[in-house]
Amino acid sequence: MSTQVAEPKVAKKVVKGEEEILFPFIQNDKIGYVDRAGEIVVIPHYAIPEKEKGKAESRILLIATHGFREGLAPVQIGDSWGFIDVTGKVVIDPDFEEAGVFQEGYAPVQLSGRWGYIDKKGNIIINPQYEDVDLFSGGFAPIKKDNRWGFVGTDGDVLIEPQFDGITGNRWNLIQNPRFSKGHFAEGLTGARIGKKWGYIDRKGRFAVKPQFEDAHSFFEGVAAVKFAGRWGYIDPNGHYAINPQFDEVGGFGDGAAPARSNSEWGYIDKRAQWLANPQFQDAHSFFESLAAVKFNNEWGYVDPAGKYVIDPEYDDAGDFENGVAPVLSDKKWGYIDKEGMYVLNPTS
Repeated sequence: MSTQVAEPKVAKKVVKGEEEILFPFIQNDKIGYVDRAGEIVVIPHYAIPEKEKGKAESRILLIATHGFREGLAPVQIGDSWGFIDVTGKVVIDPDFEEAGVFQEGYAPVQLSGRWGYIDKKGNIIINPQYEDVDLFSGGFAPIKKDNRWGFVGTDGDVLIEPQFDGITGNRWNLIQNPRFSKGHFAEGLTGARIGKKWGYIDRKGRFAVKPQFEDAHSFFEGVAAVKFAGRWGYIDPNGHYAINPQFDEVGGFGDGAAPARSNSEWGYIDKRAQWLANPQFQDAHSFFESLAAVKFNNEWGYVDPAGKYVIDPEYDDAGDFENGVAPVLSDKKWGYIDKEGMYVLNPTS
C-alpha cells in the first residue's frame, strides 16, 4: 500500500552528494533534525509515539531510535512508519507498524506483528516472520523465532539456527552504553545464553567460550565483561580471565578505560584492574570519542579517561558523544552540546 504524505518544511538546503549527519530533536511533541552545527535541516514535523509524550526521562531513547543511518531515518507518520532522506523527503512510504535504522543497506521493519528487513528502496528483502530482530553487522543479523535466537544473512538464509535463550550486542539506537545491549557479533564473538548460563559463540554458532556465566556483555577492546558468583570481571576471547570478577557492576572498555562500580559508587579502571579514577560517581557510562558521561551530586557531566572533568556536571541526564555532539537534558528539555560543553542546539521540549 502507499500513502500520500505532506512533506515537511526544510530549513537548510542540503547539497546533493554531501554526506550529511543529522540529529533528531523534539519541539512541541514533534521530531525534526539538525546538523552538527545545530542548524535546523528538517523543521519538526514527525510524530512522537503517544505512549512517549510527556516523558522527558525516556526521550533519550526516543531520540536515538529516530537517528539517521546511511542517509535515511525511520519516522512515524500517523500510525505507521516510513523513512526520510536528509532533505526531509519521504523516500520509503509509511507502510510499516514499526521500523529501525539502516545498517549495511538493510533496516528491520514490522508487519502484522512480525519482523523482517527492507533495502533502501523499500523492497522487502526478508519477509516479516520473526518475533524480534536486530541490525545487520558483518553480514549477520539476530532473529528470534519460537522464543529462541539465531542469525540470518542478507539473503535471508539462516546462518545460525535459532537455539539460544538470549544474545548480547547493541540495539539499533544511538545509545552506545554497553549496559543497553541486545544482539550482534563484536570482535568475532557474541554472548549467547542457554538456560541461565552465558557463554560466547563464533560465527558458525559454536561455543568458543562454554556457558558458565550469570551475565555477559559484548567484547570491547579485546575483552568482555562477565558476571560470575555475583561479581563482574572481564575475559579474553579464549575465555580466560583478564580481570578476575570483583566488581558490583561494570561497562565496556573504551580508550583503555571502563566504568566499574564498587560499594555503590562508580569509577574507571584500566585493563590491569587499577583505578584510573577512584569510585566517586553515582553512575558512569563507557567512553565514546574520548569522553564519558558521569553522574555526580545528581547532575551529569563528562570526564576524560583519567577521570578529570572536561564538562562540569550541570545536566539532569546525558547521552554519549557521537560525531562530536551529545544529547543532554536540562529542565526537562533535551538539547545537544559539543565537546567543550557549548550548546549546538539549545534544549527544546
